[in-house]
Amino acid sequence: MRSRKRASLRPREIGILFGASLAALAIIAILLSADVRMSSLAPGGGSFFSAWNGAREFLFLHQDPYGAASAAAAQQLAYGAAPTGIADPDRLSLPFYLLPFVFPLAVIPDPNAARGVWALLSQGSLIGAIFLTMGVIDWRAPRTFVVVFSLLMLFSFYSVIALAEGSLAIILVLAYMGILWAMQSRQDELAGALIALSLCMWEVGLPFLILVTWRVFRENRWRIVAGLAMTLVILLLISFLVYPGWFLPFLTASIGMIRAPHGISASAALVGLWPQHGAQIARGLSVVVLSVLVYEAAAGRDSDFRRFVWTASLALVATPLIGIKTDLSSLVALTPSLVLITAAALQRSRAGVWFAAFMLVLIIAFPWFLFSQWFVFRDDRGRDLLFLFFPSMSLLGLYWTRWWFLQPPRTWLDEIRFARR
Repeated sequence: MRSRKRASLRPREIGILFGASLAALAIIAILLSADVRMSSLAPGGGSFFSAWNGAREFLFLHQDPYGAASAAAAQQLAYGAAPTGIADPDRLSLPFYLLPFVFPLAVIPDPNAARGVWALLSQGSLIGAIFLTMGVIDWRAPRTFVVVFSLLMLFSFYSVIALAEGSLAIILVLAYMGILWAMQSRQDELAGALIALSLCMWEVGLPFLILVTWRVFRENRWRIVAGLAMTLVILLLISFLVYPGWFLPFLTASIGMIRAPHGISASAALVGLWPQHGAQIARGLSVVVLSVLVYEAAAGRDSDFRRFVWTASLALVATPLIGIKTDLSSLVALTPSLVLITAAALQRSRAGVWFAAFMLVLIIAFPWFLFSQWFVFRDDRGRDLLFLFFPSMSLLGLYWTRWWFLQPPRTWLDEIRFARR
């Protein structure tokens, strides 16, 4: 039987595609120009410059990217000098087998231009993570709502500070949601490769990766293990061929970052708010949150994938509350939890719509108020509250939606009944 020829595009369709492509390129150019301009005006970007400068020093000067001199140069680029109160500047803690992904940006000689390109990539990654989260829970929201929701997420305090700092956490959020999407769509080798690319910044996603690993072995998804092993072997072989002695300097830099005075944890935040009892509260909080996470992981070990997505989001939300030292920019990793909360609220009841709107307004507006208290009035309690606010609200919101993720998806009859209310 002869195969039917594919119909060629009509001139009008070609014109529409051409116009859409030009519009997309114009939007990207405008956004890139704005990001480069903001990078030249706003100080910061220490996380980005530690990787960018380290990559440049290795490529063009053949120097150790993990050395103190490289870290000091990165701090100079970010702030003009080491910020007051920080004895040890940001040192590169990215394993060398992942550093080649920064090499294309390292070719850009202008630091502000490179930071602007990174900001544009991070913005695209955050929006991509939102769409992937919607995909894994099979939520088809109205387009107008998706646009508004994405803009709100981009301009939330935690996203803005992550973009200003050039944090890798935004890229990791995209990788984490990509892992879930690949597991759900049975693209196991891709899931394994994404896990290999996510093995950094343990303070952001260690419980998440442990949960994913447990699921992989429980379901005997050996193709995921094969994809992980193959990707790691290839990247490690290349890294040791290019820079044979990178592991010890990387380990030294990582230990130095752990011991560095900057950063914040739930314990430090609670002690700052309640000096007398903060340490005891922090220990109790860690025990409770870890116990809840272990219980939910065990209770959902044989559940469907919707429940697993909820538990994985819970793992990301619980991470800042269990006592691991991190920073405010890393809290952008909690963004998928807002997608789950909003989806559950909008799809179950009209009262949930108002709850979702209230949650979004509160999570977007209140952190900026706390930031003003911290930045304008120099009240460190504002920073402590900023750190505790987002995980706490997300944890409450996830438990408000827990019953929805334990139930089967709504049928078309449920949709009709909901529309008639």
